Amino acid sequence: MQQVGDSPDIETQRPVSRQMETNIYDYYGWSPYWGTGFYMGGYGYVPGAMVASRSRRREEAIAAAQRSHDDVHLRSIAAVTGYHIRASNGEIGHVEDFLVEDADWSIHFLVVDTSNWWFGMKVLISPRLARKIDWADRLVNLDVDRQKVKDSPPYDASKTVDWAYENHYRRYYGDIRPSDRP
Repeated sequence: MQQVGDSPDIETQRPVSRQMETNIYDYYGWSPYWGTGFYMGGYGYVPGAMVASRSRRREEAIAAAQRSHDDVHLRSIAAVTGYHIRASNGEIGHVEDFLVEDADWSIHFLVVDTSNWWFGMKVLISPRLARKIDWADRLVNLDVDRQKVKDSPPYDASKTVDWAYENHYRRYYGDIRPSDRP
């Protein structure tokens, strides 16, 4: 309990950075997932063994990560909430929330509020439909037009988003996958 209590502080309002991860892995003596193929106690982990067997290159990578700033390409969900949504032919709403898979922390849907365009309607948009995010203008550009978003099935937060619910949305948007994109 003392070891956990003394662990490095984590700033919960900032995106997780490689530097933050490195600090945690170093504190507990774990080998990071990005360096060995193993993660936090996976096969081959013996407490303390990874600390003793660090290579010079690993030490240099840790030092470089500690000198660097947070990864500028990472954004917190809180930072993107409120960004405007622009379909291929004009603005259509704003990001109100996200639906995140709790098993792997992947973003399954953006919850888009279109109430400024159509009275009180919220829809789900797959992140795969996001063509580009303009950080400076706080704008998410989509690969679909406004009519497609307008005709999208409305999102009901009181319903459980399960496999069948997700497939309903995928069918509507044409089951877009990363490999289908140009």
